Amino acid sequence: MITEEDFQEWTKHPVTLAVMRLLEQKREELRRQWEAGSFTDYDAGAMALVSVGNIGTCRAYAFVQELNYEQFTGESDEK
Repeated sequence: MITEEDFQEWTKHPVTLAVMRLLEQKREELRRQWEAGSFTDYDAGAMALVSVGNIGTCRAYAFVQELNYEQFTGESDEK
């Protein structure tokens, strides 16, 4: 079982902090590409698929970055 103390230690671990910075950089890069119109396409279907994929990627990054102990225990088998 992973305790809240274990979880908090993990959030402060240098590797975890480095991964969180990497995820933030990746989210920021997607935002910059979106603002620059990099995901536009003449075909609406293709553009929609790319947009949906990028939204999903950003949401996955955010899920990890914003994860707290209560969410972790609610989502995981580690109870």
